[in-house]
Amino acid sequence: MQVTVADALKRAEDAVRCGDVRTARAIYGQVLAALPDHVPALLGAGDAALADADFVAAEQSFRRAAGRDRNRASPAIGLAQALAGQHRFGDAWAALAAPLAADPPSRGALAAGAWIANRAHEWERAIRCCENGLARAPRDATLLALLGDAQLGAGNAAAARKAYESALAVDAARHDARVGLGVAFLQIGLPERAGREFETALAQGVKTAGLLANLGTSWLARGDYVRAEAMFARAVDADPRLVPALADLAHCRQYLCIWEELGVLEERLAASLDDPQADPRISPFIALALHFTSAQQLTVARRWSRAMLPASVAGAGATALRRDRLRIGYLSPDFRDHPTGRLMAGLFEAHDRSRVEVFGYSYGSAQDSPLRRRIAGAFDHWRDLGGSSDHAIAEAIRADALDVLIDRKGHTQGGRLAALAERPAPVQLHYMSFPATLGFDAIDGVIADDIVIPRGEEALYHERVFRLPRCYFVTDGAQLAPGPARRSDHGLPEQALVLASLNQSYKISPEVFAIWMHALTEVPGSVLWLFATHPAVMANLRAAAERRGIAAERIVFAQRVGHAEHLARIGCADLALDTLPYGSHTTGVDALWAGVPLLTCRGSTFAGRVGASLVTAAGLPELITDDLSGYAKRLIGLARDRSALRAMSESLVRGRATLPLWDTRSFAADFERLLERACSELAGAR
Repeated sequence: MQVTVADALKRAEDAVRCGDVRTARAIYGQVLAALPDHVPALLGAGDAALADADFVAAEQSFRRAAGRDRNRASPAIGLAQALAGQHRFGDAWAALAAPLAADPPSRGALAAGAWIANRAHEWERAIRCCENGLARAPRDATLLALLGDAQLGAGNAAAARKAYESALAVDAARHDARVGLGVAFLQIGLPERAGREFETALAQGVKTAGLLANLGTSWLARGDYVRAEAMFARAVDADPRLVPALADLAHCRQYLCIWEELGVLEERLAASLDDPQADPRISPFIALALHFTSAQQLTVARRWSRAMLPASVAGAGATALRRDRLRIGYLSPDFRDHPTGRLMAGLFEAHDRSRVEVFGYSYGSAQDSPLRRRIAGAFDHWRDLGGSSDHAIAEAIRADALDVLIDRKGHTQGGRLAALAERPAPVQLHYMSFPATLGFDAIDGVIADDIVIPRGEEALYHERVFRLPRCYFVTDGAQLAPGPARRSDHGLPEQALVLASLNQSYKISPEVFAIWMHALTEVPGSVLWLFATHPAVMANLRAAAERRGIAAERIVFAQRVGHAEHLARIGCADLALDTLPYGSHTTGVDALWAGVPLLTCRGSTFAGRVGASLVTAAGLPELITDDLSGYAKRLIGLARDRSALRAMSESLVRGRATLPLWDTRSFAADFERLLERACSELAGAR
C-alpha cells in the first residue's frame, strides 16, 4: 500500500505529540528528500527539531520555509523560536515583530512570544502574552500550558497548577501540560500526585528522557531512591545528553552507596563542563559531593545559574549607609524546627539592636512549633510570605528598604534565588546553607572564614568573599545540654569503641569508607555507627564491609529521631568521623556539642573544610589532618588511645560555656561588623 505525503505528515505529527521526535524527524527527512520545497514538511521538520532541542536545524528548516512561502506567518514564528533556543533573544524578538504587530496578533504569534519569554526567563512578559491570547480564546490549551510554564518559572506553583489543569480540561492528551502539572505538584510538595501525572503521560505514550527523569525526581521526593535510581538510569539510556538525569543518577548511587561505576559517572559529568554544547544543568548541590575542584564547582554554579535563573537586574547598587542602625534581612524557608532554625535562633536574639534592625522573611512551610515561635519573636519585623511568588517576595523585601539581605538557602532544595534577581536589597549576601559559590550575579558576597576559603582562593568564587575572624558557622550556645543516653537503646555494645559518622549516606565516599574498614580491622572490639534509614543503603554498606573482611554486625545503623534524642545519643560515641569530599557540617556541630571529638581531613573545597573550621573553634586543632593518609594514621592512633579521647571529650563538655564555637553573642558582634564592612565596601566598589 502506497503511503501518501499527507499520511506521512500525519504520522510525523503524531510522533511529535508522543515525544518520539526522532521518528518524526526521520519521516520529515524522507518527505523532504523527495520534495525539498514542500513547505508543510519544512515547517513540520522545524517543529520536530524544536522539540528535539536541535535549534540550529530548526532555524535552517524555518528559513527554507520562509524563502518558499513569504505569505505565511508560520515560518517567522518558528524561526523566532529557533533563534530563542540558541539564546539569540534579540534576533528572536525581531523575527517575531511582524506577526506580533498584526491587529490582532494571532494566537500562534502570542504563543511563540510566550515561549520565547519563558526561554529568556522573562516570566511577566510571557504571562502578558498568554493573557492577551486567552482574553480572546480562553480555552486555548497551548496558551494555557505556556501560562503554566510562566507561572512555574515565576515561582507561583499554585497558579501554574491551575493553568495546567485548565489546559488538560480542554485537551486531556496535552502532554506538556500534564508533565508541567506534575512539576507543579513537586514544587507544591505533593510528590505522589506528581508521580501520578508523570505515570499517566508515560501510559499515554510519551517517551521522552525528560519525562523519565521527572518521574525519577518524584520517586526521589518520596524517599524511594531505588526506584529513582532505576528511572534516572532509564532516562540516561534514552538520552545520554540529558546531563541533569546523569547528575541525579550519580547522586542516587552515592546515597545508596552503589560505588562500582560512580567514578565513570563523575568523569562524564566533569567532561560535560568542557563542552560548551553540553546541557549546563548539573545541580550545584549534587556537585558538592562529587570529586570536583573548586574551579569545577564555580563552572557548575555559573552554568546552572545562567540556565535556570533570570538575569540579575542591571544598574542596582549599594548606597552609603544613611541610618544609625543597619537594616538587615534574612530570607529562608527554614525558620522552623530545622537545622537552620536551630542554629540561627540564638544569633537573631543576640543581635545588638543599637546597631541593627532585623527583618525575617519566611516562605514555604509555616508549621507551628515552639522553635518557630521563638524565631519569629526574635526578629524586629517578621514577614510570613508563605507560598508567595518570586516577584511578591522581592516586593515585600524592597518595601522594607533594607541595607543588606542575607540568603539562607542558595542552591539547596527550596531556594528562591530568582526573587533576588530583582535586586530587592542594595547588598545581597549568601550565608551558610550552600558551602560553595552560587555563581549568580544577584549575589554580591559570600560569608566565610580563613579556613573554609583560604586567602588567595578568591578567584574561585563568583561573589566577593567576606571572612569572619572566627569559624563562620553559627551555633546557639544557649541550647540545652544533651540528656543521658544508653548504648543498649541504640544497638551499640556497651564496651566497644564506637566510631560514628551520622552524616547522610551520600557523603560516604568509597575511599573514606575503606579507611574506616581498615580501622575496624586494626582495632578489635570496635564498631562503626552510621546513619541510614533505607534498607538498600544498609544492605550495600554491610556488603561493602564484608567484602573487606568486616563482619556485618560491626556496622550499626542509627535511625531518624527527634533532635533532643539525637543530641543525647551522639554522646554514646567515642569518636566522630568526618567525610570527604563533602564533610560534616551540622552533624559535626552536634557531635562536638555532645562532647564527642571529630576527626577531620582538610578538603580541597569549602564543603570539605568546614570540619577543620569547627574543630579549630572547639579548641582541638590536633584533630585536623591534611590528607587521607594522615587521616587514616590518626584514626588508628586515636582508636587505640581511649584515654586521649576521654580527655578531649571532657574538654568539649567543659568548654560549652567558653569555647568560641558556642559564643553566640561574640559571634553576633563579629557578624554585624562584617555586614557593615560589606555594605561599605560594596558601595565604594560601585
